[in-house]
Amino acid sequence: MTSRDLKQSRSWAAPLGAAHDAITQLGFYISGLCLLIIVGSYCYEIAARYFFSAPTRWAGAMVAYMLCAMLFLVTPELARNRGHILISILPDTLPSNIADIYMRIIYLLSAVVCMVVGWLCFGVALSQFHSGINTVNEWRIPKWYLSALIPYALFSSGIYFMRFAFSKQRAHEASTEGVLS
Repeated sequence: MTSRDLKQSRSWAAPLGAAHDAITQLGFYISGLCLLIIVGSYCYEIAARYFFSAPTRWAGAMVAYMLCAMLFLVTPELARNRGHILISILPDTLPSNIADIYMRIIYLLSAVVCMVVGWLCFGVALSQFHSGINTVNEWRIPKWYLSALIPYALFSSGIYFMRFAFSKQRAHEASTEGVLS
């Protein structure tokens, strides 16, 4: 490990980045659990309905809730791994230093959009919390349980885009390689 690496690892941002990555990875694993619950619920519903003539009332709602949770818990991991869609025709044709600046601007704009929309969604979730609105299907739960996942996904993704924009790694090269280091 060089002195530069050692100095960088002692940075105040390194533990925050590691914590952010850990929370994102936990969300990713929970989203996998949600997928397992979806598959299990569907299998149970099919067996109950067609083999025992006893359809469930909860399986459809469970699948809908888990699908929502799965989607918004996995979103930050997709941002972290740069699994989002990137049309790289323009940066691929630009000189390396200009492509780097271009990608940093794109990441900054993406971060701003995620943060603004996340803030708006947070306001909606907070409103749902205060008003006590429930979902409308057979198995009712407070709507804010699901709505709170949306600002989490947007804020966390926005933080990743900020990290990409200010990373020491060249932004254009990193966008084609994968994970933030």
